[in-house]
This record gives sequence, structure tokens and C-alpha cells, in this order.
Amino acid sequence: MKILNISNNPDTSPDGKFSKTFWNNLIYPLKQKVEVLDIGKKDLLKFYSKYLKFKPDIIISTWIPAGFIPVFFKKMGLIQCPVVHRWEDYYAESMTTYPRWIVNFMENYTAKNADYVITILKTLQERAKEMGTETFLLPYGITAGNKKTKINLDSFKTKKSNLKVIYLGEINLPYKRVDKIIEAAREVDCDLFLFGEEPKEEYKSLMKGHNNIHYMGWVDQEEVASLLKQGDILVNTANHDISMKFLDYINARKPILALDDRPSKTFKHKETAFLTSDFKQGLIELIKDDQLRKKIEKNMKSLKIYSWEEVADIHLALYEKIIAGEKNLSEFENSYYHSN
Repeated sequence: MKILNISNNPDTSPDGKFSKTFWNNLIYPLKQKVEVLDIGKKDLLKFYSKYLKFKPDIIISTWIPAGFIPVFFKKMGLIQCPVVHRWEDYYAESMTTYPRWIVNFMENYTAKNADYVITILKTLQERAKEMGTETFLLPYGITAGNKKTKINLDSFKTKKSNLKVIYLGEINLPYKRVDKIIEAAREVDCDLFLFGEEPKEEYKSLMKGHNNIHYMGWVDQEEVASLLKQGDILVNTANHDISMKFLDYINARKPILALDDRPSKTFKHKETAFLTSDFKQGLIELIKDDQLRKKIEKNMKSLKIYSWEEVADIHLALYEKIIAGEKNLSEFENSYYHSN
């Protein structure tokens, strides 16, 4: 099998080490099994010449404009093999440095005109199906390593009785809504630990004078699992069904506090997470209810997680069937960890 991957990634030669990018985590185990040509951001304009030379069996794209390019060429009749788009995120919400109308157009055009769509997000699966595109819900893998962290969160607590609340990930992007958990922690007896890039001035102002809110900097991904296990509550304020952050949280088997919106596609309220539109009230309820936290921890074992090697095998099985022209692909339509 010959796979041509086209993405916005600046790194076209992943070495198998951790990367925030989904494809970089998947491509290394794939390259151990099949031939892969990876076209990154700097070579997007060379896509068609590389396609003609490589003669792939299948094209896999992600993000835009990278995803838009092969779909456009296929629409023009210049691509002969199947084109699969991995719709990994809500592009119009997350790509805020570009004009929204352009991102909206490219996002919808790509999803509608791809031969198939693969996504981790049930909301996007539903959108793609409404456009008439056959769509598959496939899992991500776990990237957290096994290295023991030297960070001892107990040593930073402002009160011995306080529970430790952890937020891990990008802090300053507006759609992450990190201000919501900062504002909540200002008024609740807990210690909030923020791991990620340095907060912008707006967030620093919110944190000022509240010693129970700690900015901890970046943490090595190899230490994430060890770090998260120290937490009592893990919080994700972004409106996502599922994400790599959520999977790291699930892997830690600790109670998750999340938004009562798209996350309900993955989690059941008071069963596998605490879902709320009011993070302050959510914190208060979780902190005071020890039995609820234990119940959620126990129930989270029902949410299956995968290694990237396992995810690569699932992708290859799907690719083989697409290349062979098989029509019955229903086994790939259902999620591996969604609640509904």
C-alpha cells in the first residue's frame, strides 16, 4: 500500500517521538508497515507533481488548506485514487488567525467533496453525513509516557484540605475558555494547577491575588500520566466531544469536569464525567461529593483507550477496504469510546 498524506504540519519527518499533531503520532507506526509520502506545509504547492510521481493507492489529508487541495484536484478529474479527509477539529473555531468565511468555505467544501471522512468527533461525523459523505469515527491513541514526574503538587497547595484541580493544554486560545476555570477557582476552596504556555495578561490579571491558582509551565509529555494521577479533578473547558487532552485524562482515571455541550457526545453526566455550564458550581459539587468522584473514577474504566500502534492497525484495515472498493464499511462507523 502506498499512502500520500498531505497536511499543514511543518514537520514532514516525524521520528516517532511525541507530537501534538495527530498525524505525527499515527504516521510513525504506519511507516513501519506501508510506504508513506508525507507532504507538509512547505510543499503544499508541489502536491500534484508529487502525486504524479508517487502514484499513491490512497490520499489522506488533514486540516485546511491541505485538505482542500486534493479534494479540489479530485473534483477536477485529476486524481484517480480515493481521497480521505481526516476532519480532526472545528476548523472555523480554532483557526482564528484566518478570515472565518474562508475557513468555513474550505472546511465545508473539503468535507462535502472528499470520498470519505474520518473523524474522532461525533459532532463532525453527523455534519459530514448531512453533507452526504460517508464518515468513520476512529479513535486516537494515548501519547502519555511512563516517566515519573519530579513535580509534587502537594507541595504547592495553599491548604492541606484543598483538592488538586489540573488543567493541561493550550491556555490562551479563546475557544479553550480557560478563563472560565480561572474565574471559578478564584471563589472555590481548591488549588488549580495550569500546565501549558504562559497565560496572557488578561488571564494573569484574573489570577492576581489568588494564591491558590498556580501557573506551572509546560510539562514533558512523558511525565503527563504521572502528573495527572496526582490530581483530584481534571478539567477541560473546551467544547470538544473528545480530544488528545481528554484521552490523557481518561487514561489517568480521575474525575473529569467538562462543559455540558459537545462533551456529552462522549461522557455521561455523573457517570463518566461531571458536565456543567457553570464551572464554579461544578467544582463545588465535585469537591463536596467524595462518593460521586469515586463513582466517576470507577465508571471511567468503561471508556476504552488505544495505543497509536492499535490505531494504525484500525486505519490500515479501513484503507485496505477503501482501496479494494468495498462498499460495506459499517464496522468503522461506530465510535470506540463515545457514550451514545
